[in-house]
Amino acid sequence: MRQIAISIETTGPELSSGHRVIEIGAVELIHEKLTGHHYHQYINPQRTVEEIAIERHGITDEFLGNKPIFSEITKEFLAFVGKDEIITYNAGFVLSFLHHEFALIKGENHSDDLNNDVVDVLVIGNERHPKQNNSLYSLCDRYYVDTSQSGLFGSLFRAEIIADLLFALIDESTKKITSDLSHYEAGENLIVVDSFSDFDQAIDGFSKTALCRGVSNHEYPLLPSLFRHADVESADIREHNLMWVFKTHAKAHLDIFPENEIEWMAIAQHHGLPTRLLDWSLSPLVACFFAVQSLSSDDAAIYIYDIGKFQKEEEIQPSKLNNIVAFFPSHGTKRVTAQSGMFTIHPTKNMKLESESIKKILIPASKKKYFLEKLVKYGIHQGTIFPDLDGLSNYIRYLNDYR
Repeated sequence: MRQIAISIETTGPELSSGHRVIEIGAVELIHEKLTGHHYHQYINPQRTVEEIAIERHGITDEFLGNKPIFSEITKEFLAFVGKDEIITYNAGFVLSFLHHEFALIKGENHSDDLNNDVVDVLVIGNERHPKQNNSLYSLCDRYYVDTSQSGLFGSLFRAEIIADLLFALIDESTKKITSDLSHYEAGENLIVVDSFSDFDQAIDGFSKTALCRGVSNHEYPLLPSLFRHADVESADIREHNLMWVFKTHAKAHLDIFPENEIEWMAIAQHHGLPTRLLDWSLSPLVACFFAVQSLSSDDAAIYIYDIGKFQKEEEIQPSKLNNIVAFFPSHGTKRVTAQSGMFTIHPTKNMKLESESIKKILIPASKKKYFLEKLVKYGIHQGTIFPDLDGLSNYIRYLNDYR
């Protein structure tokens, strides 16, 4: 089966304002595989490009001045697309602009148009994640689709990631690693806080051993870094390869060798290697810090997991693990101690933590700066969370308004 993924750029966002297509990128897929065969063309719109559009895509009037007009590229474009199924993101936008371009040239005795079947990745994303931000790049982040620049660029590059995203969306296995906000409803297990007193009230009643985890974007699932990968089914193989290389080269940097596999994982996690461990804290304030420190434009969240029981580290055998368990790390570091650090370890058959026991405290993005300033007053900041020279330097940067 042949499919064509298409993306476009325009002179502005509104077709009703007379805006035109200025770039088309299309990539070919055969049996759900990119073939490397593509179509890419810039187009002279015979009108000016809006400044706000230039800020987004960087395509200027001067650049487009010597490019062909749409009627001159029609035959080649339609020949590439053929009658095969079109894949795009926000089909209402893309197709309305393309149909309009074809309508404009019909007066020149052209009878060409696109009448292909269409798959809209945005529609699929909205159906699968009805309460979430389903912008193209938010969906790519959620499904771990690589959006780093390749040899392609502009609309052509975007067409390729639209194709990759479609296959991630329709792959049932990706449900193991993506977030699902339907598990959290306002009131029972979702509390929105606007002030520190609201936060204090929200955590009241949780036990002293409740696990707390802060995330800068409330859509992030409770998923260890090992599983944050587009290739869902190869986690065990990746882990084996990652840990083998890490163990081989890390020994020269260690004064004390880890005594078991869990200790090796804890050290690897501490130094940024993807593992099946998920970081938690016994301190709601520490979790709050990690939720708001980035000051990003996304609503933050603090997860509270009153798990009630912990397993001894030496009793855990990762290869025989069936359920997610929590444990105190014995191979401690200054950071783990300062952050009252805890871990959960996740088996491959149960990658993502979802439990009715988990409560979610949501901090609106507009309140992140307020919460961060409050935490500093309580002595929770970069210098205390990261008790080393890097943490101290970052704290001093913050005090002097460096970002």
